[in-house]
Amino acid sequence: MFYDNKVCDGCSELMLEGEDIVVCPECGTPQHRECYKKNNECVNAHLHAEGFDWRAANPEPEKKEEEAETQAENAAEASSQNERSEVFSSSEEIPNIQFPEVHFSGIYVNGRTVDANEDIGGVTANEAITYTQINSRHYLRKLIKHKNKKSFFLSWNWGAFAFGSAWFFYRKLYKAGAIILALMVSASIAVLPLLPAISEATEKVMPMYDQLSEVSVALIQEESEENLAEYERLLNAIWTELKPVLPETLIAFFVIYIFPRFLPALIANFFYRKKMLEDIKFAKEATSDPKVLKFSLIRRGGVSLLAGIAAYFAADYLPTAIMTIVSYFTN
Repeated sequence: MFYDNKVCDGCSELMLEGEDIVVCPECGTPQHRECYKKNNECVNAHLHAEGFDWRAANPEPEKKEEEAETQAENAAEASSQNERSEVFSSSEEIPNIQFPEVHFSGIYVNGRTVDANEDIGGVTANEAITYTQINSRHYLRKLIKHKNKKSFFLSWNWGAFAFGSAWFFYRKLYKAGAIILALMVSASIAVLPLLPAISEATEKVMPMYDQLSEVSVALIQEESEENLAEYERLLNAIWTELKPVLPETLIAFFVIYIFPRFLPALIANFFYRKKMLEDIKFAKEATSDPKVLKFSLIRRGGVSLLAGIAAYFAADYLPTAIMTIVSYFTN
């Protein structure tokens, strides 16, 4: 609906999708029904005598929803065709691509509406949203929150926590992603020799664990000395098998599960903000043509799904593949 995320003249709050909105038949002003009932007339009724027309002051965008979707698809296709971070010197060099328009009247962040040209830490909101493209509102919040800080270092990123180095490749942070991936693969290779002992101990413990579960149920039903003695025996047997490999288990757990998640999550926002500022600065220095600038930000920003998927599988399978190759040539 055209009135979504527009400000109601009656209460100065945003009119959101699904809310009860009425439109004045005389001047076309949209407003919450409660605001209309409160005044028992249009909130701009005092302007009717002057010939006020809300629709003239807030013209509907020329693009239809279908055209806007087509534009977004075209821009995304153009971005995926060439991953190079090039900047064109003039608009004549740019392919004939229709760019999706972003209407900033609806960008509502941290309890207020953000202006398109507002400085949010070295870049404008317009530039940041054009650059990030995917999940832009989330990053806009972070930029606004930290706009007076020099860095995001050690702030948390859940995407990097979930996907590790793959997130960096997904966000086109190829250098940082490659370094982190190399660290993860090296660390995984380093702990591979520890895994056979851990696996052997686990195989011995699993049958005991099953028996321990059965004895636990029996203890609940009948707390006899025999069941209690068997329960303690199984616990001691499990501990006897696991104790020798406990250090190796803790090291492997940290390297395989903790390190690859926490390190990327803590540094991801720092590197992403740094790259964003550098790319936007470079693009703005290269051209003053708004169309060329927008095209450059779309090409340099956004995401690369293919690179993210490739990095995700590389982190999982590369250590084993490397060790297999090394074993083949050393034996």
